Parts: sequence; structure tokens; C-alpha cells
Amino acid sequence: MVRKRRLWLSAAVLLALATASGCGDGDSGPADSASSRTAEGWALFGSGDYLGALEKFGGALDLDPSYADAHNGLGWTYARLDSLSESLDGFGRAIRGGGHGVVLADSYAGSSPVYRDIDTRPSHFDSAAVYASSALSIDRRYVFVHDAGFDWHDLHLIIAQAYFALNEYDSASAHVDSLGGNVQDPSSPTFIEDLADEIERLETLWGE
Repeated sequence: MVRKRRLWLSAAVLLALATASGCGDGDSGPADSASSRTAEGWALFGSGDYLGALEKFGGALDLDPSYADAHNGLGWTYARLDSLSESLDGFGRAIRGGGHGVVLADSYAGSSPVYRDIDTRPSHFDSAAVYASSALSIDRRYVFVHDAGFDWHDLHLIIAQAYFALNEYDSASAHVDSLGGNVQDPSSPTFIEDLADEIERLETLWGE
């Protein structure tokens, strides 16, 4: 999941951004710190070495069990490995543990496709929409800094998909509109089918 448009940032940029922007206590810390290990984890994440990233994020938490961006990193990395329950655990710990700013937006954003994909319970589609909306409330033009191919377009699409699955078609259509899609006529006898086709078309443009 979250993989189609991989516009990976370079490892050097990832290290600089992770140190400067995200992370629990906000300082770069000593050479071997939760911050530095988390930065190394994000660099490995960006290169596609997810098992290596897990090791670094876990090492960061060995040094500081409350370090929010390391939990956030576990959430994203487990999502890439399709370990969805573990992913939600990581994101939940990041959110509950004091993640803020970029980290909090990332954790809400990352949770949204995981809730959508983990199973077909209505409560999980509802959570997908709620978490995506929470990320957008923090940053309405959200972009995941560690994979710029996942951004606010994906979040609106996830919300549209979730509302469609919940039979809330007008709400789904509103998010199609937010993406600049073709808004369907709700009075048409083929409205639901046409809306589904438009969401599917948008998936080819913005789907993760």
C-alpha cells in the first residue's frame, strides 16, 4: 500500500529533514540518540530497506520509548510491509505519545489508508475518513515528506472511497469535487454507478 508514485527523496535530504522537522523532542541530540536513529530509519525507509528501517526505529525506542516520530516511522514501515495491525499500533502510539505538527499529521495521514484496507468493517471505513480529515485539518495541502507521492489528493480520495463504502454518496461526491473530479448528478438514476466510475478514474490519478 502507499506505493504507486514513489518519488523518493534522497537519503541525504531525508536525514536533514527528519532531524530538522519532526521529531519528538525537536533537537538533533547526541550522535547516538533517538533522534539520530530515527533519522537513519527514515533514510532506510526512503531507500526501500523496510526491515532495516524497522531495526532503526526500534533502536530509537530502546533509547526513548516515548519518541513519537520513531513510532510514526514504525507505522509507515509496517504499512509498507502490509502488517496493518502493527502499523496502526505504531501510529496510535505516535498520536497518543505527544506527536505534534509534522509527526501528528503524518500519523493521521498514514492511519487513513490502513483503516481503509485492514478489513471491510464500517467502523474502519469511518476511521479512514476521520483520520484523513484530521490530517487535512492540520495541513490542507499535506505532503508526506518521506514519500512526496502521498499527499492531500490521496487523503481526499480515501475519504471519497470510505464514504462510498458507507453509502454516504453525497459526502463521497463532495470529495470528488475537492479533487477536481467530474461531479455526478445526484438526481440521475445512474448516480451511484457514475460516482463509482469517477472515483475509480481518480484512483488512476491519485491512488496510492
